[in-house]
Amino acid sequence: MTANKVYAWGGWKMPILHLNDPEYCEYGCPICTRARRGVPWAVTVQKAELALTLGGCPWGRARRKKYGVSPDQPLPGKTA
Repeated sequence: MTANKVYAWGGWKMPILHLNDPEYCEYGCPICTRARRGVPWAVTVQKAELALTLGGCPWGRARRKKYGVSPDQPLPGKTA
């Protein structure tokens, strides 16, 4: 089991030099983590982001590649 990573400023400081880090989307992103928990404003922002970027940010695409689920979906076998 992988330990949850901790990101600076509660995730608001994005790891822009590591665009292929799926763990940022899973544990650090202040938008995606809140949207998967059902916070209304985060769900709205995430839906807009997914539509505008055709699949999400680089970290969301890395998460999809690693785990096989989109940024707005919880991991299989894990509740949101």
